[in-house]
Amino acid sequence: MSYFREIDFEEVEISKILIGELEENLKSIARMLGVSISSRGTKIFIKGEEKEVKIAEEVVKELYREIKEGFAISKKDVEEKVHELKKKAKEENNSSDQEDNSKIESRNREVIITTYRGKKIIPKTENQSKYVKSIYEKDLVICIGPAGTGKTFLAVAVAISYLKSGKINKIVLTRPAVEAGEKIGYLPGGILEKVDPFMRPIYDCLYEILDYREVAKFIERGVIEVIPIAFMRGRTISDSFIIVDEAQNLTYDQVKMTLTRMGIGSKMVLTADMTQIDVQKSGISEIEKILGNVEGVSFVYLTGEDIVRHPIVSRIISAFENYEKSSRKAEQERKEKNHI
Repeated sequence: MSYFREIDFEEVEISKILIGELEENLKSIARMLGVSISSRGTKIFIKGEEKEVKIAEEVVKELYREIKEGFAISKKDVEEKVHELKKKAKEENNSSDQEDNSKIESRNREVIITTYRGKKIIPKTENQSKYVKSIYEKDLVICIGPAGTGKTFLAVAVAISYLKSGKINKIVLTRPAVEAGEKIGYLPGGILEKVDPFMRPIYDCLYEILDYREVAKFIERGVIEVIPIAFMRGRTISDSFIIVDEAQNLTYDQVKMTLTRMGIGSKMVLTADMTQIDVQKSGISEIEKILGNVEGVSFVYLTGEDIVRHPIVSRIISAFENYEKSSRKAEQERKEKNHI
């Protein structure tokens, strides 16, 4: 049976932003939820199956509220909101032990920083919220999770907010220059030029939050350092926010060396994806056994449910995980059969 909702908003300009040019935002919602959406003036009309219409209505109302509060929204933001509320509806249907709505609202409104474009950066999932809370409360946070879960981006956002508020004097961003199957020895330039391509993901995070000119100014003044892990040796870094990206590609000795670079007044975040190890043996694999009971250290684990890239990324990662699991099982069965 078809279900119909009519939503009437007060402010014309906010409604225009919500609807999008040529109704592109409404078209995204309609496509992802399988409903019919149209608009006239400040009114939006939704028609379809009751469950999907209610989700669409919630999406539209939340986006309207965010625009009114100063959020800048893009097509990507609209799609992420639909994905988030679809998942929330599914969780509510599968569990009677639901999180209190006031807590959800509080979590969703936890703004880390506002970008130079006016977009407010917030944790999008419960685990991401726990991750950010751990960064605020602990001196060392080790975050492990698959690609696309916001491990590096959220850490960079918190670091920039700390820098802007005067809580730290410097941000140090580092990652190992692991070749991942590719050769860099014949690339032109010195060592910094050779490893620059490996630093690109970190620069991408900076440029999403800060203007290019501001990033260049901070780097020129040494307020932000983007360096390969080898350049950490022998230093004591005080009053700084240190982010170690791709930590799964550190050896045991590199992990030990890196962690002991922290000086007075510093925080450190290590991010790792244990499904993308490009070294013979990762120094992160046993890290919780070593540091699990150390005061001031927090471990946070993100999952496929926390992926905030294109929704298909989560499905791709799950497909790879299932394939690898099946392959390992088949290999084990083959070995057992040969042994017999």
